[in-house]
Amino acid sequence: MSSSNNRLDLLIRKNKGKSLLNKYKEIFFLSGFKEDELIYIDLDKSDKLLSYIRTVFPMIQQSVEILSENSTYHDSKLLTSIFVNLDSSDGCYIFSDDVYYCGMYLTDAKSVQEHCLNVARLGYSNTCFLLDKELKFSFTINFYNEGSIESKNKFDIQLKLIT
Repeated sequence: MSSSNNRLDLLIRKNKGKSLLNKYKEIFFLSGFKEDELIYIDLDKSDKLLSYIRTVFPMIQQSVEILSENSTYHDSKLLTSIFVNLDSSDGCYIFSDDVYYCGMYLTDAKSVQEHCLNVARLGYSNTCFLLDKELKFSFTINFYNEGSIESKNKFDIQLKLIT
């Protein structure tokens, strides 16, 4: 795609994102984040981070964990195994499926750990993505509130870790 087409695509997505951004933000606030905890990352930077994720992380073997709907981050061995090694103020990106139109947020690791399951539970697509600021790990957290009886009301947590 040419540079002018890329720019046009970005402008179209930004324009669409304006109408979605308030609902997108609301998911994070309802999940427990305070407004002053979230630093907005615009589409330009979000696109670069997504490009990195698509390039690097697909080749990495993932670890998977299933949790019940009443679980907290303390119940997740995958989340705690990563976040226990981070300083509570270390930066993490958090976003949901509307990242393509709305961008992402940067916040501290402690807040991400505490609220990420809620973002997955409350988001319109029931998915939350996490990426540490150092680009060493990526989480995809899905909440299944529909579907088969075996997977209903469960979290599917997937970790990809660069070692």
